[in-house]
Amino acid sequence: MRRRSTRQLEDAIAATRGRREKALAYFNLGVFHDNNSREREAIPNYVKALRLGLPHATRAEALAWLASSLCKTGAPGAAMVRLNQSARIATDPEVLKFLTGLRRRIATRLRRTFRAANSSSREA
Repeated sequence: MRRRSTRQLEDAIAATRGRREKALAYFNLGVFHDNNSREREAIPNYVKALRLGLPHATRAEALAWLASSLCKTGAPGAAMVRLNQSARIATDPEVLKFLTGLRRRIATRLRRTFRAANSSSREA
């Protein structure tokens, strides 16, 4: 498989005409950033891809990867919303397995956030 660059993926977005093709191009750019530990750059690309309309299976993946990126960037509540959306439509066993592990990680972060908020309110 040929290596891709941000520039090539952005050029692919610019070159596409149809909504579905553009959605897939944004999804691919999001995955590229995600795979290179640039979750903050991945998030807006996943959102654009979802708004433009992805095929069903790809939509479930985009929601799952978006949830993961949101969790990693400190937005566990938003991550859980996206995870639940993905879980409702996902059929691929690998995506479902990923969501199970991600649900545990998000729940842990939400508990930590809740505890931190409660301990700081008690100190005030």
